[in-house]
Amino acid sequence: MPQFKRGDMWTTFAAADLFLITTNSAIRKDGVLIMGRGIARQARERFPGLAEALGQHILNTCGELGEYSLLISPRWPTAKLGAFQVKRHYNQTACLELIRRSTAALRAWCIEYPDASVHLNFPGVGYGRLRREDVLPIIALLPDQVTIWEYLPAGKENIP
Repeated sequence: MPQFKRGDMWTTFAAADLFLITTNSAIRKDGVLIMGRGIARQARERFPGLAEALGQHILNTCGELGEYSLLISPRWPTAKLGAFQVKRHYNQTACLELIRRSTAALRAWCIEYPDASVHLNFPGVGYGRLRREDVLPIIALLPDQVTIWEYLPAGKENIP
């Protein structure tokens, strides 16, 4: 079972072996992945060129609005940022079936790399608009090398 933490997931970026952000597969006409909210937006702002690289990878893997489940750079572990798909179009509610498939892909990856520490924001909640209790049974199948983060703004860590 994964570990669960509340706070700012970015505080662990340097120490993480794999840092996953939840994403969609909606691509703009210029080939850029739409990353307009939540942790996807934060990642886009921190890493110039990320939306373009992910957009091209998605177009080559499954096409716009397709299903990729889990994207990990072929340059891993040097490039440790990856994408965990929760929906196809950014404006949709997150999809439990996509989360199941992305979770299964992550479980398989973890079997191959059992010593890698993985950090993932809680999939499907927040802008995904799913209830935590609906997603929890799916992600509970992840191994303990995975830490699931629930965002809390700085200064709010002690609020239950």
